Amino acid sequence: MLSHFAPNHYLYQDIIDNNQIHEFKNYIYSFYDVEKKEVITSKSVKELMDDAGYEIYECHTEEDIQKFKKYYKSGEELCTFQGGRLDTCYVFFAVKKNVDEIRREHFKNPRRQDEYGTSVISIQFSRGSINTLSIKNRYNHTVGHPDATFSNNLENIIPGLTDAFEREYHLNINQTESQDFELENYVLANDRRYYRYNYEINNIYYCPNLEYALMDFLSYCEEVEILDVPQLENLEHLFKKNKKLVKTKSK
Repeated sequence: MLSHFAPNHYLYQDIIDNNQIHEFKNYIYSFYDVEKKEVITSKSVKELMDDAGYEIYECHTEEDIQKFKKYYKSGEELCTFQGGRLDTCYVFFAVKKNVDEIRREHFKNPRRQDEYGTSVISIQFSRGSINTLSIKNRYNHTVGHPDATFSNNLENIIPGLTDAFEREYHLNINQTESQDFELENYVLANDRRYYRYNYEINNIYYCPNLEYALMDFLSYCEEVEILDVPQLENLEHLFKKNKKLVKTKSK
């Protein structure tokens, strides 16, 4: 259990309070499901996305990316639109064919997987020998875990999509980054363990016992680190200084 969750005294009660018993069991059992495999297909990415009700676009330039900003409500725009994302990632946008019928004002209680949140998604892969996947939500940070839409699993959009992307774009997709279990006030760090946090400010997650999970989505989650510091005071100064870090991952 400790290989998947950092120690804390609240996990059991948090699972009960959030009605996540079934999901938690499935998550644990999934590590023993050795037969679970992705679907192999002869269809192209475009064909599969068409079957799923999406138009798919690959972005080659910054201008290509900016064309999709019109789909986002003011204040919910992706960090991707700030520029420079193509330096570190392959960027795709998928837009539902009926996107004009799916209006933001109709969704008073946003949920990441609802019709609006998944009506425009950005599918991004980090550049390099291993391509880390992030599927970004139309709500952005209005909802929890917006960078893990469909649990960062292409098979949850439509079976066979992982194989199609790898084959067509010569990718080596890091499937271990998919987040198949979610619990309110828990963040998945790059050591593949969940950490309980009290609150989040600017993508810095403040955790009990003065541990922090730092997730820099501006650089497309290229680094996630767990920090152990003596106090909360002078946090800004701390990050500017030589920090004492326990790194969980380095690419």
